[in-house]
Amino acid sequence: MRAKVAAILMVGLLIAGCSDPKQAKLPANMAEWSEDQGLKDALSKLSDGEKKLFIGYATRLALASAFGGNKAVSEMTIDDALKSQQAWLDEKAAEQEKQRLLTEQVEQQQLAALKEMNATLTVSLVELKLNPKDYEQRKYSDYFTISLAFKNNTSEALAGVKGTVVLKDMFGDIIKRIRLADDVQIDAGQNYLYQGTMDFNQFKDSDTKLASSNAAKLQFEWEPDTYIFVNGKKQIMPN
Repeated sequence: MRAKVAAILMVGLLIAGCSDPKQAKLPANMAEWSEDQGLKDALSKLSDGEKKLFIGYATRLALASAFGGNKAVSEMTIDDALKSQQAWLDEKAAEQEKQRLLTEQVEQQQLAALKEMNATLTVSLVELKLNPKDYEQRKYSDYFTISLAFKNNTSEALAGVKGTVVLKDMFGDIIKRIRLADDVQIDAGQNYLYQGTMDFNQFKDSDTKLASSNAAKLQFEWEPDTYIFVNGKKQIMPN
């Protein structure tokens, strides 16, 4: 009697095990998956979420095989495939979160540095002008002259500044970006007038647009890069 009960229980367990679609084995050759009726029947019994996971797994496997990977699976069930795909998704999500946190950290550092550097130095556009060629000044083509006012707002002397002049039209669209570095000393609390020149290239859209722009309507921005103080201290904008 006990033997019969045990046998019945064993059969029941086997039937229950076979009824779990996730225990269905995947054909070793992926090319046979679409033709395997048992696999198709098992997949049809999965929930929508599980079906999505399996499709993701199959897609990854197919892409890997397309780039020289092995598309054969050995002793693998649907459940194994679902767990593999979920683990891959979890790892991907964790990496994306790490990248998001790093981006957020860098942005916070940049904002803090920008606030500090803007407090250190005030920069304004005094004049921008297109000038005709001047052979006496060895200017053999038209050229721009630009004047900038720098104000050292600190109690320490600056030994040099580097940054980018950004010139925009009245709508805020960037016309030209100009890298600038000057090693002149700007004493504590003092002003300094920078005057420089730039070649005019008639074949560059940025130059022709700048030349034809109304200087009074230009928008000016200064993007700080590096400030070096006489005492060796530095303020640097994080990348």
